Amino acid sequence: MARMQRTNPWIDTFSRCVGELQYTDRWTLNFNYKLDANLTPLQREGGWKVYTTSSFGRFECPCSNSWSSAHVVVLFHYRLKRHKGTVLLRPFQQRCRDCWNSFERKPIINQTQMQKVLDRLILKICKNCYMEEVPELERNLQYRKTKPHETSLCEACEWGLCRI
Repeated sequence: MARMQRTNPWIDTFSRCVGELQYTDRWTLNFNYKLDANLTPLQREGGWKVYTTSSFGRFECPCSNSWSSAHVVVLFHYRLKRHKGTVLLRPFQQRCRDCWNSFERKPIINQTQMQKVLDRLILKICKNCYMEEVPELERNLQYRKTKPHETSLCEACEWGLCRI
């Protein structure tokens, strides 16, 4: 019996986005939950760039609590080397207010928000890897009604990356 290949919406959406570019370089996206926002000198020499952005998303905890957040921080490292582009992705997590579990709650970002995040990343790639002049995207930050952001429960706040 043939095994069904699992897909990831981030990887699928990213592949579709880079497939629409005019360049023939091969790009891949992978998750890395240990990414740091600061590059080492060796990483900089290797051509790595950093991009941090935020999105609206949801979190769900096994204790049955769930919450929305307008402060879901996503960190990317990316580079183009020898016609091979690599993107590493780290979505920052939040702790549950009810049970105070460690940072185990990964964000759930819907397809529309994910597309917006990746569109902004693609513009950075075009600008920094292909030296294109790209327009600055004006972000329409429509704040949805969410509970106040709790910095003590936010992994990105601990790292100093959350823009509240």
